[in-house]
Amino acid sequence: MYADVLVPGVWWHPLTYKISAPAEIGSRVLVPMGPRNGRRLGFLSAIKENIENEIDYDVKEIIEILDDVPLLGQELWSLSEWISRQYLCSQGEVLKLMCPTPIIEGSKVNDIPPLVFNPPKDSDSEDCVYEVYDNERYGRYREIIGEGKSGLVFFPEESMARTFWNDLPEDIKKQGLLWPSGGGKKALEAWLKARRGEVSFLVGSVGLLFAPLTPIKFVVVEEEASFSYNLARYPNLSLRHIAAKRAQMWKAKLILGGRLPSSRLYLLKKPKLSKNVKKQIRFVNIKTANKIILPGISQGLPISSSLLKSSLEVVNRQEVAMWILDRKGYAGEISCEECGWAFVCSHCGSICRISENIVICPFCGKRYEMPTICPSCMSRLLIGKRPGLEALHGIAQALAGDVTSVHMWYKEKSGKKRKTAMLQEIGKGGLVVGTRLALSLCDDCNVGLIGWIDADAETWRPNYNARFMAFSMMWESRFRGKSHKSREVIIQSRRPYHGWQRGLKDGWNFFWEDELKERYELNFPPFTLLIEISAPIKVIEDIFLLLDKSGFAVYKPIADEGIIWVKAKDTRVLREILEPYLHISRSKIGFPKIRIWRD
Repeated sequence: MYADVLVPGVWWHPLTYKISAPAEIGSRVLVPMGPRNGRRLGFLSAIKENIENEIDYDVKEIIEILDDVPLLGQELWSLSEWISRQYLCSQGEVLKLMCPTPIIEGSKVNDIPPLVFNPPKDSDSEDCVYEVYDNERYGRYREIIGEGKSGLVFFPEESMARTFWNDLPEDIKKQGLLWPSGGGKKALEAWLKARRGEVSFLVGSVGLLFAPLTPIKFVVVEEEASFSYNLARYPNLSLRHIAAKRAQMWKAKLILGGRLPSSRLYLLKKPKLSKNVKKQIRFVNIKTANKIILPGISQGLPISSSLLKSSLEVVNRQEVAMWILDRKGYAGEISCEECGWAFVCSHCGSICRISENIVICPFCGKRYEMPTICPSCMSRLLIGKRPGLEALHGIAQALAGDVTSVHMWYKEKSGKKRKTAMLQEIGKGGLVVGTRLALSLCDDCNVGLIGWIDADAETWRPNYNARFMAFSMMWESRFRGKSHKSREVIIQSRRPYHGWQRGLKDGWNFFWEDELKERYELNFPPFTLLIEISAPIKVIEDIFLLLDKSGFAVYKPIADEGIIWVKAKDTRVLREILEPYLHISRSKIGFPKIRIWRD
């Protein structure tokens, strides 16, 4: 007898081994693979009497069958097949994502009953809960949980999930579980509780996606438009898309909510804004703002008198003022005034920024010493451009003086200990300078003012959805967390209250109507799939020519780099074309990696 085994890896196909003991499809097995008698864990996908094609190599035998009962069950196994087709990725990699690390490392699991997948024939429904105030949405979610049915409640951030969980009544908490952050022992314990049916509902963030809960009667996705639901690591999956599929498979009730809808949800449902949100937001013309001169930077950083005055007022009443600039470092680039030379990374070719008196590549992280002369013309007229957070932090310190606490907050400067210490210092007022990540602090302290230093720059990213990324963050800054009803938001812009910014005051329908018209004309999501394929240059050139001949709309966003974009209505034909490039025999050549945008 022979068995097909899905070993987690980039390749799409299973590997074939001999099998001499009975086993069920979906069970974990240990197989010989790699040099020096290596062994890998895989998942049994098929058992057959013979091998169809002639082979000229010896077929190795499975070393050990680890499970008496498949751990994932029929629903999650079928889901992994669907994800593999939809996202053009390896089913083995998806199965690896579905399991806690100890399960993938081969830990034995005892006392596991078979999972029953028996959804009702007709009972699924869909509901939308779009309200700008968190307490109104959360109240609806609590009602759903209180009905006593089993289900999943997703939040884009672990801190938001924890806040929601802490506010649940104690008698309801006894029936559920707050999904732990990270992996390790706690994640395994939570996974086993769900697998054994010891809880009826689960609350968590992205890690909750593949929780083996059964049955599922409802699925809640809070802030369904959040970018946090798009997994950053390969395979790049969309939690909202997959959570909706799980609800469909179980014929469960799907509840999608948030402060504003995503493009796909707005296109399909046209939800209306029930609140008048014109207050508490002010637009300032950045052209009339004072440009504060900074050492070593050619352009000043514009800070309006309105923002300076309002910041001092907020701090004096012992609240927090927050300045947002999504550009790290002291300056976004360094160049020569004489010849125009710019410092680019020797490793990846990206423009480097200045940070803490060194030069850093923002993409690959490579560090360089600060140059003193231009290597092109030997001039000493080197200057920084596009001032960043460190420069803004210096301005904030000058404004606050020695009396008010001033902090920077972005990914590399975050963390639980740092956050705890900072919250203590700004408990009676302070100034926080940060990236859009700083908005999460609104959940923990009284933020009376949020100033967007350069609203236009937030839309300059090379993404088709750059305007929505900017709009959603500024919309969130108005309504998130504590003291939102008294908070003021100041938007500094070159064209204040024009174009996409109009929706910040008049409502998301004004934003989406204009945005969707343009996306329709350009054939961008949600009207089609936008697929990014990255691979070594030689491989990507072959794929580009093949897709172009097959009639696909193919683009190169950056010349001479191993990335192409493809537009397609679905992934079926594309999968057939790409399949030969995802065979294990091409390991030394390199595999393409694929990312799909749906809205």
